[in-house]
Parts: sequence; C-alpha cells; structure tokens
Amino acid sequence: MATTTPKIVEEITHSRTGPFAINYHSPDFTAGSLNAELIAAPTRSGSATYLTHVTMGIVRNAANDILVDARISIVDGGGSVSFGPVQLTGEYTTFSKDFSKPLKITDKKAVDVLGSAVNGSYQAACFVYAEYYTGDNPLT
Repeated sequence: MATTTPKIVEEITHSRTGPFAINYHSPDFTAGSLNAELIAAPTRSGSATYLTHVTMGIVRNAANDILVDARISIVDGGGSVSFGPVQLTGEYTTFSKDFSKPLKITDKKAVDVLGSAVNGSYQAACFVYAEYYTGDNPLT
C-alpha cells in the first residue's frame, strides 16, 4: 500500500467561508471502484478547501454475503491523494479523524472520494462525512 503525506497547514486564510459539512453515501459500492465528488472546487483564484474532520466507513451487503476489504481515500479533483488510503475491513468499519490543523486540498480543486477493493469481489455501502471551510491564500 502506498503512503501519502497529508498537507496539514498552520496558515490563517485571508478570507474564510464556512464552516460547512457534507454527508455522502454510496448504497452500492460494488466490484470495481468508487469515484465521486464530495465538494465542488472553489471558484475564486487562490482559494482552497480545508478539511477539519473526516469520518468514513463501509457496511457489508448482507444479501450477497460478501465480506469487504476496501481502501478509501480523499483526493483532490486532479486525482492526487490528500488523505489515505484508509483500509476498512469486515462487516462494519468506520474511521474518524479530527484535524487540529486543517488538511488543505490543492487550490481550486474539488474534493473527491476514491475507493477500491483489496481482495477482488465485494459489495458494500460506503459513507463519508466531512467538515470543512474554504479560504483564500494567506496574506503575505
């Protein structure tokens, strides 16, 4: 599994909007991959999304009785991993993280969720809850 280095920042943004929260779910995250937009890209030049909290999880689809091992990542709109992958296993698994200093997503990029199977065939429901704000580059 690849390792990523989250971009945790101490910057005080010039202009700030929020806080906001987003609750995403995919009821049928099946034998392929998950790739969905969570938060649209900021429209102002030099503006970025800053995550302050993320909770993610999976629930096994009991009807198909398929155990799940999945990796979930938070990525920017260009596909670069900002946080993760977090490996979730078993019938019901959650992961929660509060960022004491915000996790900055690349300027003017959306925030997406990306998931993949670890062991081939699987079927599950996936959810991601995130708290965030948008801000312009800090004053220099």
